[in-house]
Amino acid sequence: MTELYADKLLRKAKEKSAMLGEVVISPAQMDQMTSLNPVTLEGQAEIIYNVFTYRIAKWHFNMIKVDEYILVTPTAPPAFAPAMAQKERLEGQIKSGLASAAQAVADYELLKHDERKYREILDFFKEGERDEHILRALFVDRVDAYTGEGYSMVTMAKRWPTIISDFIRMSTELDDVDKIKEELKVSKAEAVVLKTKNGLYKEWKRLFFPDVKSRYARIKNLLDSREKSVNAYREWLKPYVSRHRMIKEVTEIQPSAPMDNPLTFAHTPEGSVKAKLWIIKPFRPEEMGKPIILQGQGHEIEIYDNWVKKEKKNIEEMYNVGIYENEKEVKRLKERGEKINPYHILVRDKIKEWTYPNITATKKEELLSTHPGGFLDPRFVYYIFIDLDYDCDYKKGSTGPMVVEDQYFHFHPWLLSQNAMLLFLLEIEAKKIAFDREVDQLIGTRKIEEMIQKGIEKEFKDLEKKEDEAILRLESLHKFSEKTSKAGRSFISRVSPLKKYFFRPGPYEHTVFERISKSFGDYFGPQVAEMVDLIKQTCYRLSGVGP
Repeated sequence: MTELYADKLLRKAKEKSAMLGEVVISPAQMDQMTSLNPVTLEGQAEIIYNVFTYRIAKWHFNMIKVDEYILVTPTAPPAFAPAMAQKERLEGQIKSGLASAAQAVADYELLKHDERKYREILDFFKEGERDEHILRALFVDRVDAYTGEGYSMVTMAKRWPTIISDFIRMSTELDDVDKIKEELKVSKAEAVVLKTKNGLYKEWKRLFFPDVKSRYARIKNLLDSREKSVNAYREWLKPYVSRHRMIKEVTEIQPSAPMDNPLTFAHTPEGSVKAKLWIIKPFRPEEMGKPIILQGQGHEIEIYDNWVKKEKKNIEEMYNVGIYENEKEVKRLKERGEKINPYHILVRDKIKEWTYPNITATKKEELLSTHPGGFLDPRFVYYIFIDLDYDCDYKKGSTGPMVVEDQYFHFHPWLLSQNAMLLFLLEIEAKKIAFDREVDQLIGTRKIEEMIQKGIEKEFKDLEKKEDEAILRLESLHKFSEKTSKAGRSFISRVSPLKKYFFRPGPYEHTVFERISKSFGDYFGPQVAEMVDLIKQTCYRLSGVGP
């Protein structure tokens, strides 16, 4: 499976036995890391998983599906045939949908070209209401010029060099050859030609102007319709692309993945579902003289602290999303001219969304009996975090009807502080936003077009804008403070290695053996054991052994 940044932090904490002080990421003791392998008949694995999922929700655990893949041999078992057939159908629907969207874009561009042309002609007629010379010049360039050699005024200019200017400055009401000759001071032959051209001009103006208006109305209507259909085609494709991307195969990431598996053969109908699940529950061990639940309207310790702000940069880089504290920060960055990622997360808004909704309850019974609606609970500082690797293999013999479902539950319990829990949730949100961006890019939605357009506009902006004097003063003050604090920073860097002997490293637990293993571990260990017993009891009932 694709490695998350949370996986890197968990591996790093395991190598160091734990990450403590400014954050707590502590692995459980060895006896709490459990693996179960229920082997059932066809259809029973799904029952076990559903019973497990719904029961732990009643135990006040939240569950997140972090990732999911399938692995199928060339001869897929019956359980996977509908999924693979659906994937093929989705591929065909996506291809035809993208072809329709591409054709709609081509039609739109053709209509847009015609719309620009007729809009330009309408603008000429609008200006011609005030100045007749504009329309007469348009007639010369767009109509008379195409009458052919010897018939257009452009070619007649060899004989009468001023015939075009004479035509433009003559009055539309002039219909008599002698009046034209006298007023424009031209020869009689040229006056005859000008009279003919003036008559053609008046006829063109009478017939063409109403036709232009009706054509422009039809083209504009078609253009707007086609523009909406282009966006509609793309929006309609989103569910198909989303469903197709959710049917992910391991071989998409690593084509050679099944080659060295001794249990997988090309001629045997086999398939497997692999998933990573996170099971979360706020937690606090009972201690003498301390309440098990903290009262209050907000987090006792700031959850969005410097550690989260430092580590979030890795998530931003990994998923190409922006993580900002709130709208004020976004506004401040815009004012400073910094680029804002259109695919971004506002941390404070997400904390509100994920926070337990009933923290104002006053009775202990209400607090304990209400299932948390969100992932975060400000009454607790620590969380039980179980990294569950789930694997279900569907095996069918090459001959014979029996299908065996081989399940694996790998429990990896951890103790997390609230800031680590927030960072892990931010990564899941970043992953979802990255998925949305991938779908938008594949389809080519309007949001992507606007991003590209903004990038093009930024290329042509003047990069040497004069800076505001206040900003210059702040920069000079910042440079001055840097110079004056250089000596202080060098002193701090020399003293920093000694801080651990004099200061507690952060607001969270910093002793594993004295506190976490003997206090926290003793409490969330039985809860893992309860999940294991639930799976075993469900297997016994399905086999007819249990009550």
